[in-house]
Amino acid sequence: DLTNTDVDDNGSVQITGMNSTTMEQAKKFILTLIEEKGGGKGGGGGGGPPRPAYEGPMPEIGAVFKGEIKGIHNFGVFVEIIPPGEDGSPGLEGLCHVKDLHLERIRNCEGYVRSLNTNKLDVMYIGLTDRGKVGLSRRLVLEQRQGKKITIPTVGPPPPKPKAATTPAATATPKEGENPPSPPTTTTTQDETNKAKEEFVKAVSEAESDLISEVIEGINST
Repeated sequence: DLTNTDVDDNGSVQITGMNSTTMEQAKKFILTLIEEKGGGKGGGGGGGPPRPAYEGPMPEIGAVFKGEIKGIHNFGVFVEIIPPGEDGSPGLEGLCHVKDLHLERIRNCEGYVRSLNTNKLDVMYIGLTDRGKVGLSRRLVLEQRQGKKITIPTVGPPPPKPKAATTPAATATPKEGENPPSPPTTTTTQDETNKAKEEFVKAVSEAESDLISEVIEGINST
């Protein structure tokens, strides 16, 4: 039987169990469900054309919105925080992950949202993910209303580390009457010298051998 089914932040599903046959059946069921549902109930899923991108100004991190629920998944809820424009321009939609949906852990995301009996959620914009998706949190809104000090997590990729500055090596300026510093020298050990000599003698011997062979071949051909 299955021992656990976990959904990661990016929607990846991890299945663990003791029976490989049951796990394979669960995998096929999940893949079939995704194909039939188009990735979930709303939230930009489906096999149709891609949704137009939001082109308006992005909200400030920490801003709170009463957004409309657009889709419910096992891993979270898609919420539209900025409605479409009167000219037909698309609104801004983001994902409130199940871990950011409530103060306590939610095991049944759809059941919990249905129990709220509303199509609106108060969520906080917490920035863009490393995939450029809008991140939302209802949990931070609830903590803020309780008077708790909140810390908005960094949902995007970490900033690049600054490169270490390189300082050119200082050169000593000789004083008047002093000789300029000698250029750096390379020391060679006696073993390295003997090895170089052996290689040189070997190369000369091979060259002489080739020359002798050419002379003998020339004599024989006359």
